[in-house]
Amino acid sequence: VPLEKLPAGDGFSLIVEFFTESGGHAQIVSARIDVQRVPGGPVDGWQVVDLERLSLVQGLYRLRPDFLQGDGVRGLTIDAEDLQLTLAEGTAFTVGSDEGVTGLVLIGRGEMRFAPPSATEKGQMRLYGGSEALVTAFDTAFVRLNPGEYESRVKVQARVPVQADRRLTRRAQEVFDRESAKSLLLDAGDLSRDPWYLIPPPGDFISEVRTRRFGTLTYVRSQNQPEDIQLFNRERRRTISIYASADTLAERGPFYDEDALTDIDLQHIEVNASIDPEREAVSGVARLVIAARRDGLATLTLRLADELVVSNISSPELGRLLFLRIANQSAVLVNLPRQIPQGRTFTLVVAYAGRVPTQRVESEQVAVSAQGPEGDAVFVPEPTYLLSNRAYWYPQNGYTDYATARLRLTVPDAYRMVASGQRIPPADRSLDDLLAARSEGYTEIFAATDPVRYLTVAVSRFTRVADTTISTREGPATLRATGGSGPDTQASASASGARERIGLTVEAIARQVGKGREMAPVAEDIIRFYGTLMNDTPYSAVTLGLVENELPGGHSPGYAVVLNTPPPSAVFLWRNDPASFLNFPEFFIAHELAHQWWGQAVGWNNYHEQWLSEGFAQYFSALYARRARGEGAFTDMLRQFRRWSLSASPEGPVYLGYRLGHVKNEGRIFRALVYNKGAAVLHMARRLLGDDVFFAAIRRFYREQKFRKAGTNDLQRAIEAESGRSMARFFNGWIYSSDIPRVRYSFTTGEGEVIVRFEQTQTELFDIPVTVTVTGGDGKAVEAIAIISERTTEQRIKVHGGVRQLQVNRDSASLAQFSM
Repeated sequence: VPLEKLPAGDGFSLIVEFFTESGGHAQIVSARIDVQRVPGGPVDGWQVVDLERLSLVQGLYRLRPDFLQGDGVRGLTIDAEDLQLTLAEGTAFTVGSDEGVTGLVLIGRGEMRFAPPSATEKGQMRLYGGSEALVTAFDTAFVRLNPGEYESRVKVQARVPVQADRRLTRRAQEVFDRESAKSLLLDAGDLSRDPWYLIPPPGDFISEVRTRRFGTLTYVRSQNQPEDIQLFNRERRRTISIYASADTLAERGPFYDEDALTDIDLQHIEVNASIDPEREAVSGVARLVIAARRDGLATLTLRLADELVVSNISSPELGRLLFLRIANQSAVLVNLPRQIPQGRTFTLVVAYAGRVPTQRVESEQVAVSAQGPEGDAVFVPEPTYLLSNRAYWYPQNGYTDYATARLRLTVPDAYRMVASGQRIPPADRSLDDLLAARSEGYTEIFAATDPVRYLTVAVSRFTRVADTTISTREGPATLRATGGSGPDTQASASASGARERIGLTVEAIARQVGKGREMAPVAEDIIRFYGTLMNDTPYSAVTLGLVENELPGGHSPGYAVVLNTPPPSAVFLWRNDPASFLNFPEFFIAHELAHQWWGQAVGWNNYHEQWLSEGFAQYFSALYARRARGEGAFTDMLRQFRRWSLSASPEGPVYLGYRLGHVKNEGRIFRALVYNKGAAVLHMARRLLGDDVFFAAIRRFYREQKFRKAGTNDLQRAIEAESGRSMARFFNGWIYSSDIPRVRYSFTTGEGEVIVRFEQTQTELFDIPVTVTVTGGDGKAVEAIAIISERTTEQRIKVHGGVRQLQVNRDSASLAQFSM
């Protein structure tokens, strides 16, 4: 930029990036250099008048494996937290750096032992390997550690220097080449074509261990992660164990909010992209408005798919910026030319292009079985190109981050789009939109004026089926809990500050146009029901896109729902699955629309809390089933919630999130617990509190957490504020524990009453609401809700004419196991 107070062209302030290497290490220096013409000198004579170092990226190293001289070892052990690698007999090759030994290649007869301390992780290990600790043989391993910890971590009983033969040397080189590229490798781009590695900081540790039974297992101890100990299988994309170390737990406690771990707050996103669904290609420019979360921000990391090539990153405030790719992590490291103070806002402009595979619409996918050979198919499903949260198709924060957005998207003429935001008609477009260079194809603009967690676009051959505006003031939602737990609850959308109108658009591919017309009034009724129940609709519009897939399912980002519908010739049948409700055909659309409130307007602050999205969406779909299909459909769903919760609870607590069923690759376990058990827990909370308090607490929770990420503790606080009672034991038992309480009961009759006695027989006490149904001698049934909170609890129920029959939990609303 021109220097001030000098004639035009006589002085400039330059930002220069210096890449310097010395021996086996390198660094990148960003500097400001002010230059001006030499006064009275030749026209091409310049001088430096000021110089300032702005930022420094250090810690780039070449790795130097020594495969010519290995150590024959017996009894070599390497220790990390909860992990021990033992090479009973074999060869160890060191991997050096300018800082010292930072790695080892082990070949021989070894044993890996991984023993997590917590009961939950021990349970996952039992499911994965059959015992609480994983002990397995290995033949090769690659280890990365901090050079300063080599002596303390690596112990050898006997060491015999050997001259490695060609076969052993070649094998060691293959192990290094294969495993070293998986972690801590930095792509320096134009600055250097050589591979440069980061050195693990003190306390960090990585091992890639090729086991005979489980394939290659990766152990990582990384202190910059909230759960800093991980064991996983890269090839199978299987997380086996992940948890916080003892030091991390002591520092922050058992709970965390992922937003607190990020250096930046993404406030607004603008994406101008051309999308080719047939090539699965994206070419775009993204403008990100960012606020610094901490003082002295000098670097930041953006998530962007590895397949996308970044051509330029610049900033109106900071100029053109240096960026580096972190290999195999869908990450871009951006170096800032000066430190940004906390709270300061700045803008990044990122230009990128490449091919990105479509994301599957599978969030609600049910288990299926084939009804005939694949050759029976008459129609091939119309393809849909979906780019959403797992595709990283635009640059974004490391974790999902609420931001407003504006999308300008262009697709080939034959295609149309469903995307995050309200569609902006041509008559309402801004001058900038009108002046923008027109691309070949069909262009639409979407505005998300309310914050969304991430951006989505689905591209297919859509046809507009319906376009309407819904008023959520057209009658209140009326609910009565089965069993008479409370009075009718009415919710009116006329509360102060609530949005009372929402636009609904339905788009469908050709074969689903008729289905779309049928579904439009159903979607309208569901939105109105949820809006009146919650006193609010979070977004100003929602677009429902009906696409085809052999498997039913759905995906619901803010402002949109993409719903799978099997084609007429689908060769699959639903089989026994937690998400298969044959008496409630509206389930998928009811569940996905509920996500506009739960999962989008109210997010979850880490993966453990996903039940706040799926459990709430599942329960709200059950509430709609009662409205649309009657009490029988609602009770059928409660029975299914209970059946799957009881069968799957040994797999882990609801709080384990996506990892439930993960080690078995069994998605039904995840749906059984996060979806169905989460919904059942909400219904039990409703029984415990009564309708008035429960729905008041849910609305409070929604108001307080709207457009934020929430945790179970936030829900607990909202309920406690409305009810005046502690909910700690309730959530400890039903969300954080995998136990199912066992209750024995008996009853005696007295004059005009029956006395029911309950006894909890398990060790830890639960809060258990349960329906007791007493049929008197006159044939009339009386229902009461018994609240079982102590070791023994008695419930008195008035009856007339003696007791003909007594039933406990007839409606399956409680998850406890009852016996007489």
